[in-house]
Amino acid sequence: MAYRTRWARLLSGAAHAAHAALAATAVLAAAGCTPGPATGASGSHPGTGAVAPVTRAEAARAYAHYLVASATAQGDEDAAAAMSLTTGVAKTAISASNATERYFSLREPAGYVRRGPPVFYLPEPAGYPQWFVVDVPTTVTSVPKLPPGQKRTGAPGGIPWEDASDHVVYVFTKASAAAPWLLASFSKLAPGASLPPLAVDGSGRVPTVPLSDTALLARPDYTGPLQAAVVDDGPASTAAKVMASGQLTTGIYDNERAGLLGLTAPRGDVLRWELEGANYPSFALRTAAGGALVFYAMYLNTTVQTPAALAQSPPPLPPGPPISVPANLAPLLPRGAAPRVELEGQQLLSFAAVDPPAGTGKIQVIAIGGGWSYASTAS
Repeated sequence: MAYRTRWARLLSGAAHAAHAALAATAVLAAAGCTPGPATGASGSHPGTGAVAPVTRAEAARAYAHYLVASATAQGDEDAAAAMSLTTGVAKTAISASNATERYFSLREPAGYVRRGPPVFYLPEPAGYPQWFVVDVPTTVTSVPKLPPGQKRTGAPGGIPWEDASDHVVYVFTKASAAAPWLLASFSKLAPGASLPPLAVDGSGRVPTVPLSDTALLARPDYTGPLQAAVVDDGPASTAAKVMASGQLTTGIYDNERAGLLGLTAPRGDVLRWELEGANYPSFALRTAAGGALVFYAMYLNTTVQTPAALAQSPPPLPPGPPISVPANLAPLLPRGAAPRVELEGQQLLSFAAVDPPAGTGKIQVIAIGGGWSYASTAS
Protein backbone atom coordinates (compact mmCIF):
# COMPACT_ATOMS: atom_id res chain seq x y z
CA MET A 1 0.00 0.00 0.00
CA ALA A 2 1.34 3.39 -0.95
CA TYR A 3 1.20 5.93 1.83
CA ARG A 4 -0.55 9.20 1.00
CA THR A 5 1.43 12.35 1.73
CA ARG A 6 -1.01 14.85 0.24
CA TRP A 7 -1.85 16.59 3.53
CA ALA A 8 -4.41 19.33 3.26
CA ARG A 9 -5.91 20.47 6.55
CA LEU A 10 -4.25 22.94 8.87
CA LEU A 11 -5.58 23.68 12.34
CA SER A 12 -6.40 27.18 11.07
CA GLY A 13 -9.14 25.59 8.90
CA ALA A 14 -7.94 26.92 5.52
CA ALA A 15 -10.25 26.16 2.58
CA HIS A 16 -9.80 22.90 0.69
CA ALA A 17 -10.66 23.72 -2.92
CA ALA A 18 -10.88 20.17 -4.24
CA HIS A 19 -13.32 19.02 -1.57
CA ALA A 20 -15.37 22.18 -1.90
CA ALA A 21 -15.65 21.72 -5.66
CA LEU A 22 -16.74 18.11 -5.32
CA ALA A 23 -19.16 18.99 -2.56
CA ALA A 24 -20.67 21.71 -4.71
CA THR A 25 -20.99 19.24 -7.60
CA ALA A 26 -22.78 16.77 -5.35
CA VAL A 27 -25.13 19.45 -4.06
CA LEU A 28 -25.98 20.34 -7.66
CA ALA A 29 -26.52 16.67 -8.40
CA ALA A 30 -28.94 16.49 -5.49
CA ALA A 31 -30.82 19.36 -7.07
CA GLY A 32 -31.23 17.43 -10.31
CA CYS A 33 -28.17 18.44 -12.33
CA THR A 34 -26.27 15.76 -14.24
CA PRO A 35 -22.97 14.76 -12.61
CA GLY A 36 -19.84 13.56 -14.33
CA PRO A 37 -18.82 9.94 -14.80
CA ALA A 38 -18.33 7.69 -11.80
CA THR A 39 -14.82 6.93 -10.58
CA GLY A 40 -13.37 4.18 -8.42
CA ALA A 41 -14.32 0.57 -7.84
CA SER A 42 -17.97 -0.36 -7.59
CA GLY A 43 -19.37 -3.47 -6.00
CA SER A 44 -22.94 -2.48 -6.81
CA HIS A 45 -22.67 -2.57 -10.59
CA PRO A 46 -23.60 -5.86 -12.28
CA GLY A 47 -20.69 -8.11 -13.19
CA THR A 48 -20.32 -10.31 -16.23
CA GLY A 49 -21.65 -13.84 -16.58
CA ALA A 50 -24.32 -15.76 -14.69
CA VAL A 51 -23.78 -15.89 -10.94
CA ALA A 52 -25.63 -18.14 -8.54
CA PRO A 53 -27.24 -16.09 -5.78
CA VAL A 54 -25.73 -16.24 -2.31
CA THR A 55 -27.87 -18.39 -0.04
CA ARG A 56 -28.38 -17.80 3.64
CA ALA A 57 -26.77 -21.15 4.40
CA GLU A 58 -23.69 -20.19 2.38
CA ALA A 59 -23.44 -16.82 4.11
CA ALA A 60 -23.88 -18.42 7.53
CA ARG A 61 -21.10 -20.91 6.81
CA ALA A 62 -18.71 -18.14 5.70
CA TYR A 63 -19.46 -16.08 8.82
CA ALA A 64 -19.12 -19.07 11.16
CA HIS A 65 -15.92 -20.25 9.46
CA TYR A 66 -14.27 -16.89 10.07
CA LEU A 67 -15.41 -16.71 13.72
CA VAL A 68 -14.13 -20.22 14.49
CA ALA A 69 -10.77 -19.57 12.80
CA SER A 70 -10.23 -16.28 14.64
CA ALA A 71 -11.46 -17.57 18.01
CA THR A 72 -9.23 -20.66 18.00
CA ALA A 73 -6.09 -18.99 16.62
CA GLN A 74 -3.10 -19.88 18.80
CA GLY A 75 0.37 -18.74 17.76
CA ASP A 76 1.63 -17.17 14.56
CA GLU A 77 0.60 -20.03 12.26
CA ASP A 78 -3.03 -20.03 13.38
CA ALA A 79 -3.12 -16.23 13.31
CA ALA A 80 -1.89 -16.31 9.71
CA ALA A 81 -4.60 -18.85 8.83
CA ALA A 82 -7.26 -16.57 10.32
CA MET A 83 -5.78 -13.57 8.50
CA SER A 84 -6.07 -15.49 5.21
CA LEU A 85 -9.85 -15.22 5.61
CA THR A 86 -9.73 -11.40 5.53
CA THR A 87 -9.16 -8.71 2.94
CA GLY A 88 -9.22 -4.92 2.63
CA VAL A 89 -9.96 -2.88 5.74
CA ALA A 90 -10.52 -5.96 7.89
CA LYS A 91 -7.09 -7.40 7.06
CA THR A 92 -5.38 -4.08 7.87
CA ALA A 93 -7.29 -3.60 11.14
CA ILE A 94 -6.71 -7.14 12.41
CA SER A 95 -3.06 -7.05 11.39
CA ALA A 96 -2.58 -3.83 13.39
CA SER A 97 -4.40 -5.32 16.39
CA ASN A 98 -2.20 -8.44 16.28
CA ALA A 99 0.91 -6.23 16.03
CA THR A 100 -0.17 -4.32 19.15
CA GLU A 101 -0.66 -7.56 21.08
CA ARG A 102 2.79 -8.82 20.08
CA TYR A 103 4.47 -5.47 20.77
CA PHE A 104 3.08 -5.21 24.31
CA SER A 105 2.94 -9.00 24.96
CA LEU A 106 -0.83 -8.89 25.48
CA ARG A 107 -3.24 -11.81 25.64
CA GLU A 108 -6.91 -11.47 24.79
CA PRO A 109 -9.19 -12.66 27.61
CA ALA A 110 -11.15 -15.77 26.60
CA GLY A 111 -14.67 -14.91 25.49
CA TYR A 112 -14.19 -11.17 25.89
CA VAL A 113 -16.38 -10.57 22.82
CA ARG A 114 -19.93 -11.89 22.98
CA ARG A 115 -22.00 -12.00 19.81
CA GLY A 116 -25.74 -12.42 19.49
CA PRO A 117 -27.73 -14.04 16.68
CA PRO A 118 -26.61 -12.67 13.29
CA VAL A 119 -29.01 -11.13 10.80
CA PHE A 120 -27.99 -11.67 7.15
CA TYR A 121 -28.74 -9.29 4.29
CA LEU A 122 -28.29 -10.95 0.90
CA PRO A 123 -28.05 -8.70 -2.16
CA GLU A 124 -29.76 -9.66 -5.39
CA PRO A 125 -27.20 -11.44 -7.63
CA ALA A 126 -25.24 -8.97 -9.77
CA GLY A 127 -21.95 -10.59 -10.76
CA TYR A 128 -18.59 -10.56 -9.02
CA PRO A 129 -17.47 -9.57 -6.53
CA GLN A 130 -20.29 -11.23 -4.63
CA TRP A 131 -20.98 -9.88 -1.18
CA PHE A 132 -23.33 -9.98 1.77
CA VAL A 133 -23.85 -8.08 5.03
CA VAL A 134 -24.22 -9.42 8.59
CA ASP A 135 -25.62 -7.36 11.46
CA VAL A 136 -24.53 -8.79 14.82
CA PRO A 137 -25.44 -7.66 18.36
CA THR A 138 -22.08 -7.47 20.13
CA THR A 139 -20.83 -6.89 23.66
CA VAL A 140 -17.18 -6.41 24.66
CA THR A 141 -16.75 -7.51 28.26
CA SER A 142 -13.06 -6.68 28.75
CA VAL A 143 -9.90 -5.81 26.82
CA PRO A 144 -6.22 -6.70 27.27
CA LYS A 145 -4.60 -4.23 29.66
CA LEU A 146 -1.71 -2.15 28.38
CA PRO A 147 1.44 -1.49 30.41
CA PRO A 148 1.33 1.54 32.75
CA GLY A 149 1.65 4.84 30.90
CA GLN A 150 0.35 3.44 27.60
CA LYS A 151 -2.94 4.65 26.16
CA ARG A 152 -5.04 3.48 23.24
CA THR A 153 -6.61 5.96 20.86
CA GLY A 154 -10.32 5.76 20.15
CA ALA A 155 -12.01 5.70 16.78
CA PRO A 156 -12.28 9.04 14.97
CA GLY A 157 -15.30 10.90 16.27
CA GLY A 158 -14.60 9.95 19.89
CA ILE A 159 -16.10 6.44 19.64
CA PRO A 160 -13.99 3.91 21.61
CA TRP A 161 -12.77 1.03 19.44
CA GLU A 162 -12.82 -1.44 22.32
CA ASP A 163 -16.02 -0.79 24.18
CA ALA A 164 -19.44 -2.31 24.62
CA SER A 165 -21.32 -1.93 21.35
CA ASP A 166 -24.91 -2.62 20.40
CA HIS A 167 -24.16 -3.84 16.87
CA VAL A 168 -21.27 -4.58 14.53
CA VAL A 169 -21.88 -4.74 10.78
CA TYR A 170 -19.74 -7.18 8.77
CA VAL A 171 -19.25 -7.18 4.98
CA PHE A 172 -18.01 -10.38 3.34
CA THR A 173 -16.87 -10.55 -0.29
CA LYS A 174 -16.04 -13.25 -2.84
CA ALA A 175 -13.90 -12.21 -5.80
CA SER A 176 -14.73 -15.10 -8.16
CA ALA A 177 -16.46 -18.47 -8.32
CA ALA A 178 -13.27 -20.23 -7.22
CA ALA A 179 -12.34 -17.70 -4.51
CA PRO A 180 -13.18 -18.11 -0.81
CA TRP A 181 -15.44 -15.83 1.15
CA LEU A 182 -13.36 -13.17 2.92
CA LEU A 183 -14.21 -10.68 5.66
CA ALA A 184 -13.76 -7.26 4.01
CA SER A 185 -14.78 -4.97 6.88
CA PHE A 186 -16.44 -4.81 10.27
CA SER A 187 -17.87 -1.50 11.46
CA LYS A 188 -19.51 -0.65 14.77
CA LEU A 189 -22.63 1.46 14.80
CA ALA A 190 -22.27 4.89 16.36
CA PRO A 191 -24.12 5.37 19.67
CA GLY A 192 -27.83 5.80 18.96
CA ALA A 193 -27.51 4.69 15.32
CA SER A 194 -29.20 1.69 13.75
CA LEU A 195 -29.37 0.12 10.33
CA PRO A 196 -32.33 1.45 8.33
CA PRO A 197 -35.10 -0.93 7.22
CA LEU A 198 -34.06 -2.44 3.89
CA ALA A 199 -36.17 -3.10 0.79
CA VAL A 200 -36.44 -6.88 1.04
CA ASP A 201 -38.09 -8.37 -2.06
CA GLY A 202 -40.35 -11.42 -2.36
CA SER A 203 -37.38 -13.80 -2.40
CA GLY A 204 -35.95 -12.36 0.81
CA ARG A 205 -33.19 -10.48 -0.99
CA VAL A 206 -32.28 -6.79 -1.00
CA PRO A 207 -31.87 -4.91 -4.30
CA THR A 208 -28.50 -3.30 -4.85
CA VAL A 209 -28.12 0.37 -5.78
CA PRO A 210 -25.80 1.51 -8.60
CA LEU A 211 -23.12 3.78 -7.19
CA SER A 212 -23.90 6.27 -9.98
CA ASP A 213 -27.64 6.46 -9.08
CA THR A 214 -28.75 10.09 -9.46
CA ALA A 215 -32.20 9.63 -7.91
CA LEU A 216 -30.82 9.96 -4.39
CA LEU A 217 -29.82 13.04 -2.44
CA ALA A 218 -26.31 12.51 -3.84
CA ARG A 219 -24.82 9.71 -5.88
CA PRO A 220 -23.72 6.88 -3.55
CA ASP A 221 -20.14 7.16 -4.84
CA TYR A 222 -20.12 10.78 -3.64
CA THR A 223 -20.78 9.74 -0.02
CA GLY A 224 -17.11 9.41 0.92
CA PRO A 225 -15.98 12.71 -0.67
CA LEU A 226 -18.89 14.56 0.95
CA GLN A 227 -18.01 13.14 4.35
CA ALA A 228 -14.36 14.07 3.74
CA ALA A 229 -15.28 17.67 2.99
CA VAL A 230 -17.09 18.00 6.32
CA VAL A 231 -14.36 16.16 8.25
CA ASP A 232 -11.71 18.47 6.75
CA ASP A 233 -13.58 21.78 6.81
CA GLY A 234 -16.20 21.32 9.53
CA PRO A 235 -19.80 22.55 9.54
CA ALA A 236 -18.85 25.52 7.32
CA SER A 237 -18.19 23.12 4.41
CA THR A 238 -20.46 23.30 1.36
CA ALA A 239 -20.99 19.57 1.80
CA ALA A 240 -22.83 20.24 5.09
CA LYS A 241 -25.85 21.10 2.93
CA VAL A 242 -26.29 17.38 2.23
CA MET A 243 -24.16 15.70 4.94
CA ALA A 244 -25.61 15.56 8.46
CA SER A 245 -23.62 16.58 11.50
CA GLY A 246 -22.67 13.76 13.84
CA GLN A 247 -19.84 11.88 15.52
CA LEU A 248 -18.51 10.57 12.19
CA THR A 249 -18.59 13.91 10.32
CA THR A 250 -18.33 17.09 12.38
CA GLY A 251 -17.32 14.90 15.34
CA ILE A 252 -14.14 13.80 13.58
CA TYR A 253 -13.44 17.43 12.67
CA ASP A 254 -13.82 18.46 16.31
CA ASN A 255 -11.68 15.56 17.56
CA GLU A 256 -8.89 16.31 15.10
CA ARG A 257 -8.87 20.00 16.07
CA ALA A 258 -8.60 19.05 19.72
CA GLY A 259 -5.97 16.37 19.10
CA LEU A 260 -8.15 13.71 20.73
CA LEU A 261 -7.05 10.96 18.33
CA GLY A 262 -3.97 10.53 20.48
CA LEU A 263 -1.67 12.56 18.24
CA THR A 264 -1.70 15.56 20.56
CA ALA A 265 0.25 18.53 19.23
CA PRO A 266 2.68 19.99 21.81
CA ARG A 267 2.57 23.73 22.31
CA GLY A 268 3.90 25.45 19.19
CA ASP A 269 3.54 22.40 16.92
CA VAL A 270 0.98 22.11 14.13
CA LEU A 271 -1.71 19.44 13.77
CA ARG A 272 -2.99 18.64 10.27
CA TRP A 273 -5.39 16.07 8.87
CA GLU A 274 -7.18 14.91 5.72
CA LEU A 275 -9.83 12.29 5.01
CA GLU A 276 -9.51 10.89 1.48
CA GLY A 277 -10.70 8.03 -0.70
CA ALA A 278 -9.29 4.50 -0.61
CA ASN A 279 -9.18 2.17 -3.59
CA TYR A 280 -11.42 -0.57 -2.21
CA PRO A 281 -14.83 -1.68 -3.56
CA SER A 282 -17.93 0.14 -2.38
CA PHE A 283 -21.36 -1.46 -2.06
CA ALA A 284 -24.92 -0.19 -1.64
CA LEU A 285 -28.24 -1.78 -0.65
CA ARG A 286 -31.68 -0.29 -1.27
CA THR A 287 -33.46 0.95 1.85
CA ALA A 288 -37.20 0.57 2.37
CA ALA A 289 -37.50 4.36 2.09
CA GLY A 290 -35.98 4.30 -1.41
CA GLY A 291 -32.50 5.42 -0.41
CA ALA A 292 -29.22 3.52 -0.16
CA LEU A 293 -27.18 1.98 2.64
CA VAL A 294 -23.62 2.58 1.38
CA PHE A 295 -20.48 0.75 2.52
CA TYR A 296 -17.11 2.30 1.61
CA ALA A 297 -13.51 2.82 2.78
CA MET A 298 -11.46 5.97 3.41
CA TYR A 299 -7.98 6.97 4.60
CA LEU A 300 -7.61 9.43 7.48
CA ASN A 301 -4.17 11.04 7.53
CA THR A 302 -2.97 12.93 10.60
CA THR A 303 0.37 14.62 11.26
CA VAL A 304 1.95 16.59 14.11
CA GLN A 305 5.03 18.60 13.19
CA THR A 306 7.07 21.61 14.14
CA PRO A 307 6.57 24.86 12.21
CA ALA A 308 10.03 24.37 10.64
CA ALA A 309 9.02 20.94 9.32
CA LEU A 310 5.77 22.37 8.00
CA ALA A 311 7.71 25.11 6.19
CA GLN A 312 10.09 22.45 4.76
CA SER A 313 13.07 24.34 6.11
CA PRO A 314 16.51 22.97 5.13
CA PRO A 315 18.00 20.42 7.55
CA PRO A 316 18.94 20.11 10.25
CA LEU A 317 15.49 20.92 11.62
CA PRO A 318 15.40 22.22 15.20
CA PRO A 319 13.49 19.73 17.40
CA GLY A 320 10.42 20.74 19.33
CA PRO A 321 8.90 19.27 22.49
CA PRO A 322 8.48 15.46 22.56
CA ILE A 323 5.45 14.24 20.57
CA SER A 324 3.55 11.48 22.38
CA VAL A 325 3.18 8.18 20.51
CA PRO A 326 -0.11 6.40 21.34
CA ALA A 327 -0.08 2.64 21.87
CA ASN A 328 -1.84 1.99 18.56
CA LEU A 329 1.01 3.59 16.59
CA ALA A 330 3.97 2.24 18.57
CA PRO A 331 4.03 -1.17 16.79
CA LEU A 332 4.16 0.63 13.41
CA LEU A 333 7.35 2.49 14.37
CA PRO A 334 10.90 1.47 15.34
CA ARG A 335 10.88 0.41 18.98
CA GLY A 336 11.62 3.36 21.25
CA ALA A 337 10.87 6.00 18.60
CA ALA A 338 10.81 9.46 20.22
CA PRO A 339 9.67 12.02 17.63
CA ARG A 340 10.44 15.68 18.26
CA VAL A 341 10.08 17.06 14.71
CA GLU A 342 7.21 15.11 13.15
CA LEU A 343 4.83 12.21 13.69
CA GLU A 344 2.63 11.03 10.83
CA GLY A 345 -0.11 8.43 11.05
CA GLN A 346 -2.63 6.99 8.64
CA GLN A 347 -5.82 5.09 9.37
CA LEU A 348 -7.67 2.87 6.91
CA LEU A 349 -11.34 3.13 7.87
CA SER A 350 -14.60 1.52 6.81
CA PHE A 351 -17.88 3.42 6.97
CA ALA A 352 -21.59 2.81 6.48
CA ALA A 353 -23.87 5.69 5.55
CA VAL A 354 -27.53 6.18 4.69
CA ASP A 355 -28.07 8.19 1.48
CA PRO A 356 -31.77 9.18 1.34
CA PRO A 357 -33.93 9.97 -1.71
CA ALA A 358 -33.61 13.56 -2.89
CA GLY A 359 -35.54 16.04 -0.75
CA THR A 360 -35.97 13.76 2.27
CA GLY A 361 -33.14 14.74 4.61
CA LYS A 362 -29.36 14.52 4.76
CA ILE A 363 -26.81 11.72 4.43
CA GLN A 364 -26.17 10.07 7.79
CA VAL A 365 -22.83 8.30 8.47
CA ILE A 366 -23.81 5.60 10.96
CA ALA A 367 -20.90 3.15 11.40
CA ILE A 368 -17.09 3.05 11.48
CA GLY A 369 -14.40 0.36 11.52
CA GLY A 370 -10.71 -0.09 10.74
CA GLY A 371 -7.68 1.38 12.44
CA TRP A 372 -4.12 2.69 12.16
CA SER A 373 -2.28 1.34 9.12
CA TYR A 374 0.93 3.40 8.81
CA ALA A 375 3.16 5.67 10.88
CA SER A 376 6.47 7.51 10.50
CA THR A 377 8.53 9.88 12.61
CA ALA A 378 11.27 12.49 12.39
CA SER A 379 13.41 13.46 15.36
